[in-house]
Amino acid sequence: MDRLVGTDEAQSEKRAEKADRPEGLARDVAAIKIGDCLLGYKAVQRRMRASRWNHFRGRMREIEKLIRHRHGDIVPEADDALIYVEVIAGLALVEFKEEFVDVVLGWAARWLPWAGKGDIEEVIYERTKVRFSPLSADALGHALHLSYVERSALNIRTIGAFDVPKRKREKLQKEKRRQRDRSRKEEQRRAVGARSRADYLAHSLSAARPGEAFGISRRTWERRGKPMPDPATISDCGSISLAA
Repeated sequence: MDRLVGTDEAQSEKRAEKADRPEGLARDVAAIKIGDCLLGYKAVQRRMRASRWNHFRGRMREIEKLIRHRHGDIVPEADDALIYVEVIAGLALVEFKEEFVDVVLGWAARWLPWAGKGDIEEVIYERTKVRFSPLSADALGHALHLSYVERSALNIRTIGAFDVPKRKREKLQKEKRRQRDRSRKEEQRRAVGARSRADYLAHSLSAARPGEAFGISRRTWERRGKPMPDPATISDCGSISLAA
């Protein structure tokens, strides 16, 4: 019996180590030599060539980001803690088919180390009875009770929000994109020396109201060829009344 318990713990540690290994890294063994003399071997990690984006890994990393934001390094023991396992099990079932059990057990050993194997297997069994199809983004948002504010703060893209439907999120995203485009174009205009509209109006000829120095309206001043008074007169023309 003790042997079985020890074996189960060792397998859990291996699953947790595999689930927590950084993506895109592979472990190799390199020989250490001086000339022809072999001194030993050392384990090295190398960066694997980037593969296409994986939908399961992308959503799993965003769920882990959400867990870190809400709880820290591990999910605390609570009544609704197993909802994370249920969501991961649903995603892994679609991605890995019959091999999804080991993936879920390894993930749970990392993020819910206090949970018993029987409880995790019960969640896995429940997921095998549901429809064999991927969950939608909004369904995940409702399951995780992810709000739009929390989603935006964490920059989560593959999971929806329970309080803002997809169509409204798309409209909000378009508006944010327009604002970013306007800000970028404004910065480009400032970089080439263009003045802002507020600065232009503050220093424009019309704002100075040179027609008041002659006691005439702006339109009359324009009809007369826009004569320019003495600059000192313009600054003191506030008390001069307009004439048609």
